[in-house]
Amino acid sequence: MEIQIDELINNDPVWSGQNERLVSKPYSHILLKPGKNFRLNLILQINRILNLPKDQLAIVSQIIELLHNSSLLIDDIEDNAPLRRGQTTSHLIFGIPSTINTANYMYFKAMQLVSRLTTDQALYHELIIIFNEELINLHRGQGLDIYWRDFLPEIIPTQEMYLNMVMNKTGGLFRLTLRLMETLSPSSHHGHSLVPFINLLGIIYQIRDDYLNLKDFQMCNEKGFAEDITEGKLSFPIVHALNFTKAEHQTEQHEEILRILLLRTNDIDLKSKLIEILEFRTDSLNYTKNFINKLVNMIKKDNENKYLPDLTTHPSTNTTPNLHEELLYIIDHLSEL
Repeated sequence: MEIQIDELINNDPVWSGQNERLVSKPYSHILLKPGKNFRLNLILQINRILNLPKDQLAIVSQIIELLHNSSLLIDDIEDNAPLRRGQTTSHLIFGIPSTINTANYMYFKAMQLVSRLTTDQALYHELIIIFNEELINLHRGQGLDIYWRDFLPEIIPTQEMYLNMVMNKTGGLFRLTLRLMETLSPSSHHGHSLVPFINLLGIIYQIRDDYLNLKDFQMCNEKGFAEDITEGKLSFPIVHALNFTKAEHQTEQHEEILRILLLRTNDIDLKSKLIEILEFRTDSLNYTKNFINKLVNMIKKDNENKYLPDLTTHPSTNTTPNLHEELLYIIDHLSEL
């Protein structure tokens, strides 16, 4: 069959439903085992303050879901992870090149959705700037996390360095959600941005994930036993242990932690040994638990409304007096160990 070049080059590229299904296969695979919808629930609760219309709320939720699941595809490649949500990771089924391309494709599909949030060009420009800023932040945080891991022991981050990294890596998607919603919100929230609250939530979320990776049986089933140790990740308990042993001149324990991390081991005995050091020698797991409780109490005992507005007098929440309690319930659930 003769190819009509002139017709081809004078039209848009052809893209079929079959092509879309093929290119999306790694993404479709991760959707087979959906997450816990924590982000969607949080969006719905925050919207009781910000009052976005349903169509905008649905698009924001779709943007965040696309970005979240796509970032997991990339995370699993960067971490060489065998399991995600209890099933084989996409790159082990479809290959690394295809999975990287799919994840990047979904980032741009999410960006394309921003144009559906408004017909106002000035507002659209503001939303796109927010989108770009937080995607940059996300990659900055991820980049630091990977660098510390892959060039250990060149840099052993302090706790403050770790928290700043998490503000970018995990906080980026949390902040993107909120900043889009606050920008679109028709409701006055008395100039009280929820960004500090969402930043704190992102930190709690990540530190809890670090803790559970070492201690939680369910996470063991979903991602493998103490997979962060196999990855060589400088998680919050590890950062505490390395800094503690250095400050206390516990050279033998310090070197042993580094040795096991650098092995990238799957050996259960070695991983159990490191967890034992974190639990009984450096008290890092207990420290992590207490630190999470401290962060949670910053919100729960916030008498000055620094993190949440005074919802009892908020004009948009007069018909939802239990919103404050429901937000605190989300925080309790998020910090449960």
